Amino acid sequence: MSETESSQYDSVLIAEYLLALAYSKNKVLNITKVQKFLYMAYGFFLSDKNRVLISEQPKVWPYGPVFPKTREKVSYSDIISIDDPKFSEIKKDNEVTDFFNHLIDNYSKYSASQLSEWSHSEDSPWDLMTKQKGFNWNAEIDDKLIKDYFSTIKF
Repeated sequence: MSETESSQYDSVLIAEYLLALAYSKNKVLNITKVQKFLYMAYGFFLSDKNRVLISEQPKVWPYGPVFPKTREKVSYSDIISIDDPKFSEIKKDNEVTDFFNHLIDNYSKYSASQLSEWSHSEDSPWDLMTKQKGFNWNAEIDDKLIKDYFSTIKF
C-alpha cells in the first residue's frame, strides 16, 4: 500500500473534494448530504479497509452523525474546481476517489431527509449512542459501533 493510500485526510479538505467531485458531475450537494456522505465514507473505510479515512471522528448531533469542523469551515456556496492544486494528493488516492464517485453516482438521488432518516435508523451507531446511559450530544461516535454497523452494509 502506498503512503497516499493509507493517509488520513483533514475533514475540511475531504468535504471540499467531495463537493468539487460532485460539481464536476453536475451534482450539487447540500450540507446534510455532505455530512451523510462523509459518514458513509468514514464507515466504509473503517469496516472494509480497516482504515481511518478522516482525521475528525463523527459526533452525535440531533440530526445525525456530523463532522463539526466541516460545518464551521466549509463554504457550501463556493465552487471549487476538482483541478484545484490542494486536491493533488487526495486525487492520487484511487480508493477514495472511486468510492466518492460511487457515492455521488448512486446516492445523490436520495434527499437529505432520506439520508438523515437512514443515519437515525434503529440500531445504527447514532441510535445506539443516543440510548447509552449518560449520553451527551456532541459525543464522538465509537469507531467499534461504526465498524460493526458498516460491516453489514454493501455499497
